[in-house]
Amino acid sequence: MFVKPFASPFPKSFSPKKETQKQQSIVENKSTRYVNYMADRQGCGMWRIGWPEMHLNMCNLGDSTSLTSMVLNKDWYRNVRVVKLQRQASNEQKEFLKFLKSIQPECGFKLMYEVDDVVFREDIPDYNVYKPAFDNDEIRQNCIDMINMCDEVTVTCNYMRDLYKLRTGKKEITTVPNFPPYWWIGHHYNYREIVDNFDKNKKKPRIVYAGSGAHFDVGNKTEQQDDFTHVIKFITDNVDKYQFVFIGAVPPPLQKFVFDKKIEFHPWKNLMQYPNFLRSLKAQLFIAPLQDNNFNRSKSDIKYIEAACLGIPCLCQDMVTYQNALPDLKFTDGEDLANKVEKILNWKNRSKYYSLVPALREIGSHRFLELDQNIGAFMEALNTPYGDPSRHFLKPWN
Repeated sequence: MFVKPFASPFPKSFSPKKETQKQQSIVENKSTRYVNYMADRQGCGMWRIGWPEMHLNMCNLGDSTSLTSMVLNKDWYRNVRVVKLQRQASNEQKEFLKFLKSIQPECGFKLMYEVDDVVFREDIPDYNVYKPAFDNDEIRQNCIDMINMCDEVTVTCNYMRDLYKLRTGKKEITTVPNFPPYWWIGHHYNYREIVDNFDKNKKKPRIVYAGSGAHFDVGNKTEQQDDFTHVIKFITDNVDKYQFVFIGAVPPPLQKFVFDKKIEFHPWKNLMQYPNFLRSLKAQLFIAPLQDNNFNRSKSDIKYIEAACLGIPCLCQDMVTYQNALPDLKFTDGEDLANKVEKILNWKNRSKYYSLVPALREIGSHRFLELDQNIGAFMEALNTPYGDPSRHFLKPWN
């Protein structure tokens, strides 16, 4: 998107100056220290810790440090306000948490546990390629013990919050949704480009799946009963009508169409490349099918929000995960998906499509991390006790 010199690239609802003034009132002490122990520095780690930390440090709201190696020097934790652990599960990590717990009374920090996926093996589908990492009693018990050793747990959605309360007995669990930064994906919206692409691809609209390969039964452990089972027929029946595009992985039943060049495939991109790459695909529609199970009900609505930030519709599975999606952008099964796709992408309905684009962008713009209420939700979770009545940014989500 071309921006005139000195013109603001932010949407009208975006006010950095006003935002900074409000944020400074959230934290009285700008020298407040926060320490995070990350389980990964990829997608989950950035969404949940890295991006909020970057904003906190750059806006002088505090001093946040993220590590993967354990610091055992008690003096290093003096004047630390919060120590947060992301999805820790091993015996060594549990022993480290015991150390932190032992010095907590003297150092005075708050202990938090951050998790954005279900770690209980009974809730992880067998087709999920990452299940073996959590498929034993010791890991499960370690997670439960560590969660209960912390003062508060943060998760991405209310279904996950309630499931974790049930599985662990922990009551102090708070929902803090995923918020994409404007600088990461917000500036890739271009209404004129979307309209032009819809026109150029009207004979064969482009439908993109941009989810993890963990949604597919790549190991054939469940005889291809996975998150795509109910939509495979729709795709195979329409490979000549629509240009389907997969990023990172393809369901095994569809791989032959990739070899025949009827389905377009691209390797996964790193986090910095990802938004620009999505835009470059010139998609008319994204899809986000899921099985209705505890694991997927605990997912956040990232795929819907990413697409909305770009102004592109995303047809989502009609389940609690996407309960906030527009009604016309939810589907139940393969037949319903086929009908919804036809309705959205039919050239005769283009005026509705064109009006949907800015409406979706408005939805996406309300989830930018930099907005007062969104970075404020993260800050309230850090700086106030669980259930504190001053948590007005967190209240709408909980």
